[in-house]
Amino acid sequence: MRAWELKHRHRTSECVVQHTLFREETRWPGYYYRGDKMKLDDKNWHVLTTSQRNRTTGEYKMEKQPLYHLVGDSEK
Repeated sequence: MRAWELKHRHRTSECVVQHTLFREETRWPGYYYRGDKMKLDDKNWHVLTTSQRNRTTGEYKMEKQPLYHLVGDSEK
């Protein structure tokens, strides 16, 4: 594995952890479980989570963004 690949994998893993901690719910099936927040919370968390990482400090800025369904139940 090349050094840049390892750096990329580390940064990606770090981002996944930040998103998981930001979302105060369990997102199931197949995404992740939080032992302290075991329920799915679509009322507050049926959104996209976006992030920006500050290159200088390494801190993440997390935000909720609206989720738009392009194809869904309304077309049935």
